Parts: sequence; C-alpha cells; structure tokens
Amino acid sequence: MSEPEMPFLDHLQELRRRLIVSLIALFIGTALGWSFSLSALTVVQRPLAQPSLIKRLHYNLVIRIQQDFPSLAEQFHLELPDLASSPRKLNYMAPLEPFFVQMKLSLILGLILALPVILYQTWLFIAPGLYAHEKKYVYLFVPVGTLAFISGDIFFLYIVWPLIVAFSLGYESATLYPLLNLTQYVNFCLRLLVLFGLIFELPLILLILARLGVVRLEFLLKQRRLAVLLSLIVAAFHADVITMAMVALPLYGMYEISILVIRFCGGSRSRQTEAPPDTPLPPSAGQAAG
Repeated sequence: MSEPEMPFLDHLQELRRRLIVSLIALFIGTALGWSFSLSALTVVQRPLAQPSLIKRLHYNLVIRIQQDFPSLAEQFHLELPDLASSPRKLNYMAPLEPFFVQMKLSLILGLILALPVILYQTWLFIAPGLYAHEKKYVYLFVPVGTLAFISGDIFFLYIVWPLIVAFSLGYESATLYPLLNLTQYVNFCLRLLVLFGLIFELPLILLILARLGVVRLEFLLKQRRLAVLLSLIVAAFHADVITMAMVALPLYGMYEISILVIRFCGGSRSRQTEAPPDTPLPPSAGQAAG
C-alpha cells in the first residue's frame, strides 16, 4: 500500500526540504568541479583542434578505395583530404569573461557530481505516492539515472558536438573567417550538454510517471507521429542533415526505449484506462439499482 495522502502544505514543506538538500549538494559539487573546469574547457575545445568525424571518414574511405580499387581511384582522381588543421583559439573581450565561463563549467560539473543526491531527493519526494514494494526501486533509480545523464553527455561530446563544430567551420572561406567567442561557444555547448543528459533520462522519467499513473502506455503508442515531428523540429535548429540525424535519432530512440521500458516495467497503473462516462450499466446492475 502507498502511504496516506499528505496535506498540501506538508507537500510544500517536503518539497522545500528536498530542494534545500539538493542545492547544498549542488554547491558542494560546484566547488569540487572548479578544480576540473579548465580540463572540461579543453574537452569542449577539442573539435577546434582535431579533424571532424566526416573528414576522418572521408579520409578512410579514400584510402580503402585506393588500396582495393586503384584503377577506380585513378579514374576519378581521388586524393586524400588534408587532415592537418591549424588549431583555433576562442576569443574573449571582457576582462572577467574567462572567469565567468569557468564558473559555468564548474556549475555543470557540480550538477553531474551532485546528480546522485538530487535524484535521491527526487525519489524521496515522490516515494509517498508509490506502493511499498515499488519503493525498493530507489536502488535502481539513482545509479541508472546518473549513468543515463552521463551517457547522454558523453554521446553529445564525442559524437554530436564535433559534427556541429565542423558544420560551423565549414562556412570558412577567403572572405569569411570564424572568430569564435568564448562565452557564446561554451554557452551553446553547455545548453546542448544538459539537453542530451535530459534526453537520455527520458525513459526513466516516463517510467516513473507511468508507475504513478500519470502517463499511459496507450497514450505513448498513439503519439509516435508527434514524437517523430517534435524530434525533427528540435534537430532542425542545429546543423546540417548529418547532425540533424544525430540529434533526432537519440530523441526518438529514447522515446521508443521508454515505450519498451514501460511495457515491461510500468506496472498495472500504466495500463489502466478509465471507463467511458456513458457506459450503460449491466442489466443485473440496473435491476438492482431499481
């Protein structure tokens, strides 16, 4: 059985308590993350100093054709692309701009370090709405939620972010030179970093909502077209077709994974459907009522 329903004011007090603990954990995590913030900046800048994934794939493809089909390579004059690229530096114009950027990086690192505590506090807040046998899932909720967020960040930093940077630098020409600003570059990266972390949390979030009875499996199954449309809309704001695919596929992929997770772990609440209001009573029930 779930615990007795709490009064509204008690809910607010409980929420306040969980927020305070989460903010304290975030503050401590940010202080610890300060030591690693410059290393994090190096990781964010890596696509500026390395050849893009597309260029490396092109390079490997040309090598394979030259080795296996030399006549074809000679006929089409295939030449190896130049992988050497001059490293680019980020520019800043305000005296304290690097300091504030370092603070932002520390905050994101602090969020990742404090994520287990934040997830645990979130679980404690929603636990009163669960049955007793469902509360044991806290042992999966915290580690799975943390690993999902980190996995989304790793996927973004090493797959999506290099593609976005390469697309941006592709506009460089004799009359157009990229002068990348430190704050704008890092802000754009951190915004997408948090977004991809949350995208990979989607199956866990929808599973919790399903077990609480807020989300129904039937609803998710009917909204697949809308999920595809929203994934494409979000992806369309970022870069070329390849990068759009790298953004849209994880978005919709997490939606499908959510459906599978809810199907097997959602419990009875995720499948309950309300009876239509105009459903007629059975004959025996009508006679008993009369």
